[in-house]
Order: sequence, then structure tokens, then C-alpha cells
Amino acid sequence: ADMRRRYFPLTAALLLGLVVLAGASLDPEDDEDENRGDTSDQNVASVILEHDLEGNGAWTPRGRLTYTGPKMVTSKSKRLVSVRIEQVELTSAQAEKLQALIDGGMQYRVRIQSDVSNPESQKVMASIPACMLPTANFHEIYRVHVDQYGHIRGLWYQTLATACPPEPIKLKGGPVQLVTSVSVDMEGRGPKLAVEPKAKSPEQTMEEEKAKPPQTFFQKYWMYII
Repeated sequence: ADMRRRYFPLTAALLLGLVVLAGASLDPEDDEDENRGDTSDQNVASVILEHDLEGNGAWTPRGRLTYTGPKMVTSKSKRLVSVRIEQVELTSAQAEKLQALIDGGMQYRVRIQSDVSNPESQKVMASIPACMLPTANFHEIYRVHVDQYGHIRGLWYQTLATACPPEPIKLKGGPVQLVTSVSVDMEGRGPKLAVEPKAKSPEQTMEEEKAKPPQTFFQKYWMYII
């Protein structure tokens, strides 16, 4: 009887510990439920991808970019982020403008708004030599750099070709089908990449110059002192 009384508290404590451990066990389904819970706060936005076929900043719609992802991207939910770019066909008139860019040795430029939820946000641009599109049989590759808030910080734009041929390029005429591949890259809080600069008025420039603190003697003549 003494032995039973002595070991009963120990046995009870062991059983209680097993119950606690069972309740705190890690079930793989719990992680799956957590990941599935992230999809309930999805942000889906479809915005216009523009291009400049004039070479002078005359931007026109080219197609649409669709962003899907959580409103706040975490290390677990970043796999839910996806970007799609519409497959488009250049019309005969657009192909003629592309030919003019090629003949002039100019760049083919594209741009997209940096905040998919705000059409007035700054534009993120990318460009390639126009001659590289026909050289690569119009296969183009995009990598969209996105931060944890779903903002587009930059575009990496390239083709399967790495250089244009030395001889002149002449398109066959008629519509041209673009074959577009796209991937997404999650970035940190770094600065935006290749953001289109906004033009400043002379008054704004003068005000910024006046607001700058005056330079010290060393700041002005440090090169001569050294």
C-alpha cells in the first residue's frame, strides 16, 4: 500500500504530461490549414501593360498584367503570388511602327504601374533594342520584382536573343504574334527599380535648390585640401 501511494503521484504526473504533449503535437494538416487560410485575403488586380511604338513617349495599351497574391506577403504565403501577362498580337500597323524602331536603332519600351491598386502610381519601365524581338522570333521573357505589399519594384525584360544580327532586319509584314513568358521574384524593401522619372517644373527645381542646406567650407573645397 505504501508503494502504491508513493508511485501514484509519479504515474499521474506522467499521464498528464502525455496528455499535454498529445494536445501540443504538430499536425501537418495544421500547416496546410494555415496556408489555406492565407488565400482568404487574396488581392487580384488586372492592370494595363503599355508600350511605346513611336519612340517618343507615346504610350499605348498593349495588353493586361494580372497580379494575384495576399495583401501582405509572408515567407509562407509568397508561393501564392502569381503574375500573368496577356499573350497579344501586334497588328500590321503596329508591326510597321516596330519596323521603324528597328530601322532607327531604337529601343522597344514597356511600362506598368508600380502599385497594382493605384493607377496614378509611378510607372516601372523596361526596354530592349527593338531588333531583338524579331531576332528571337518574338519570344520575350519578363521577370516581375514584387515586394511584400504587392508593389512592383522592377521589371526584368529580355528575349531569347542576346544580340542583334549585323545585317538589316526586315519584317515580313502583317500581324505579329508575341510569345510571352513571365515569372515573379519576391524582393525586400529595397528601392524601386527603373521607375519612370516625373518631370519637374522650373519652380519646383528652384524651391528644392533653396531648401538645400548651405555647404560647409570643407564640403566645397575638400578636393583641393586633399
